[in-house]
Amino acid sequence: MEKYSDFAIRTCNDFKEIQKEFVETYDLNSYSEWFYDEETSLITFKKQEGELNFEYIPIGSYSNSTKTWLWAWDNKELVHNNKLKTILVKKFGEKHNYSELTEGYFEADEYIGWELTAITFDLIEAIGSYRIANDNNLEIYFLITDEIENDFVEELKKINKNKTEKLIQCKKHGKSRHAFICQHLNENEKTGFEESFETEIGMYLEEDDDLSAWCNKCEEVRNKADGWNDENMEIAKIKLVCENCYFEIKEFNNK
Repeated sequence: MEKYSDFAIRTCNDFKEIQKEFVETYDLNSYSEWFYDEETSLITFKKQEGELNFEYIPIGSYSNSTKTWLWAWDNKELVHNNKLKTILVKKFGEKHNYSELTEGYFEADEYIGWELTAITFDLIEAIGSYRIANDNNLEIYFLITDEIENDFVEELKKINKNKTEKLIQCKKHGKSRHAFICQHLNENEKTGFEESFETEIGMYLEEDDDLSAWCNKCEEVRNKADGWNDENMEIAKIKLVCENCYFEIKEFNNK
């Protein structure tokens, strides 16, 4: 198996040329202003001649004060529809035993941000990346996934704002999208895991779609009744959980 250091060097070398081409293609250094919006998942670059809009995924942040890295998926204060897509990096790290990709928060040097950005770019489809520095001595790293045409910006803002309104506060995971499970699903006893449709963490959901799952017992009752009704809904006692909890329960039941 490839050592983490070798893997990191290789991906960083590959990423340098891609990132350079991305910056040059969009002439990003010519823009005098930028701002990003967690609710809409958009980062905007402005100059007198016009503006550029991109959809982004937050990767994580590096604190120059504490010399620490915090992955977006482990940041409970981060309100963002796309942050859980970086769970794909964590799963890759678990498979290859790379602790830098599986620990949510750890001490690191100032080079870790670009290193982990390169690795994330290697694992998640994107067109480039961007780093910003705020007044709190914090560097925040973004993966740029798509250029958004200016005519579509307002429509995308409405779509993503509706997604944000569906976020719930979880004591364990912070703010995340909501999901629904039957009362029998848990992380202590395997009960089976049936879904209304096949899911993966961080996936795009249509406005009317919800993550929902139930156990084998509830599936048997539902099939006998040829669907959900008042009686089997009383047995299921559907409850609200966050997206993180949903997928942790799913993973436990599918081991």
